[in-house]
Amino acid sequence: MDNTIVSKTPMNSSQYLSDLQDTIEPVRQTIIHHPVFEAIKTITHVQIFMQHHIAAVWDFMTLLKSLQIQLTGVTLPWEPVGSPSVRRMINDIVLGEESDLDMNGHPTSHYELYVAAMAQCGASIPREEWPVAAIQFTDHTIAVATTGPLSDVAAVFAFGREDLIPDMFRTILATLLVQHPAQLEIFDFYIRRHIEVDDGHHGPIARHMVESLCGDDSARWASATQAVLAALNARIRLWDAVYNAILAADARDNG
Repeated sequence: MDNTIVSKTPMNSSQYLSDLQDTIEPVRQTIIHHPVFEAIKTITHVQIFMQHHIAAVWDFMTLLKSLQIQLTGVTLPWEPVGSPSVRRMINDIVLGEESDLDMNGHPTSHYELYVAAMAQCGASIPREEWPVAAIQFTDHTIAVATTGPLSDVAAVFAFGREDLIPDMFRTILATLLVQHPAQLEIFDFYIRRHIEVDDGHHGPIARHMVESLCGDDSARWASATQAVLAALNARIRLWDAVYNAILAADARDNG
């Protein structure tokens, strides 16, 4: 019997990245094809969705700012921090998310744009009155952003948010927006803007950033993969809550 130990060929960052994507894909598909999207059939349903989803729009900036604080120079006196290419990636995303242009060409953050969309749709709700599921979702995100390893934060940002958003919003676009343009004009713009920015620009940047931070370190990739899975499962719980809230609203209306 040959007892020779055959060592595995070391993997490079692109192979680790591919493994991560393969591992999370089943959960990702569960999110993209969640029954909540087929359930959205009325303005009331859209309002319920937005009142939950606003939490993800808001705490997205917590993840992004965590990365900016750790990967760029934001303290005084200023000193250059880390890789210039990673700094450029982060600052480029911050520019687009924190000070994009609205449909009239005025600077705004995507969060403020979403709040305006909620007001137009009749879905406005103060943060202290967000649904419990929305608050639980933000609690998970904030814990990752404030206590997780940097590479975990970057992975959750890339694969729990940036990489996920375009497919989710394409699903929503296939439902109600054409039927209620006056109430959903800003929401429609927000969705289309996210598809344009995230699919074509921010998504690839975020994935490259994860590769840069994890490198060829198998332990970092393993931790990042688990962090992304936890974030995706938190998203499923949020979608479950939206779905149940829509069913409950329909039961009240039909009762």
